[in-house]
Amino acid sequence: MQFKTWLLSVIAVALFSTSFAQDKIYKRNGDVIEAKIKSVGTKTVTYLRFDNQTGPEYTIVKAEVEKIVYQNGSEDAFDRGRMPRPSRHHDENSTQPEAPVNYKSNIIAISPMQFSENGLGVGLSYEKAIDKKGIIAFYLPAALTLNLNSSYYDSYTGTTVNGHQDAMYYLMPGIKIYPTGSFGIVRYAVGPSIVVADGQKSSSSYDPYYGYSNYETQSHFMLGVMVNNSLNINPTPHVYLGLELGLGFTYMNQIGGINQSTLFLAQGGFRIGYRF
Repeated sequence: MQFKTWLLSVIAVALFSTSFAQDKIYKRNGDVIEAKIKSVGTKTVTYLRFDNQTGPEYTIVKAEVEKIVYQNGSEDAFDRGRMPRPSRHHDENSTQPEAPVNYKSNIIAISPMQFSENGLGVGLSYEKAIDKKGIIAFYLPAALTLNLNSSYYDSYTGTTVNGHQDAMYYLMPGIKIYPTGSFGIVRYAVGPSIVVADGQKSSSSYDPYYGYSNYETQSHFMLGVMVNNSLNINPTPHVYLGLELGLGFTYMNQIGGINQSTLFLAQGGFRIGYRF
């Protein structure tokens, strides 16, 4: 009698354990599904929900499954390389890094606010990165400035009057060196350039013999060197904003064809342009 009772107990425990045995599907996103596996195909896994084994069958893409642990303890693991591109609802929680911005090598820009040692004006520039990282770039700015504060004393009228505006045209070819490369949102650059300038120079001189002042305008040509410091800002792959300041001196400073003393050079301004 005791043997029969013990045997029935063992059978009941076995049946009880079997009825609660379950398969587990481990998804790659961390979810675990308690299921009863029906079939494992080449691309999908078909299963029943463990808490509703008389209900409908479900199918899951095999590439989303990391492994299946069966009720007997055995398991199947699946190759991650087969996992397809995540669906849209997975993209919202994705931690994958964004694709790098593709900055182009050429920049053309205008300077609506340009200054030089001569005065204020406008400018135009072109820049091209030479190497793949954009560390070295060829730089060609041009500018026109006017001496808007020119005035002189007129001895005939005894008053101070406005003088000529003395337009000067600048061409300043050179290079820009970016320590961290020019392809980024904010980048600093420094580099030398040659300064070639041509225009006019007006001046007033007093003639003691006749007792009045002479005011004359002569040709003005300059050749010198300059070091430019610039800050490039690229808020988008194509929009370019820049700030620049250059300082230097002349090797040649001719007024009316006659060489003068060394002249201090300066140029700079705000630039806005297009990167392509």
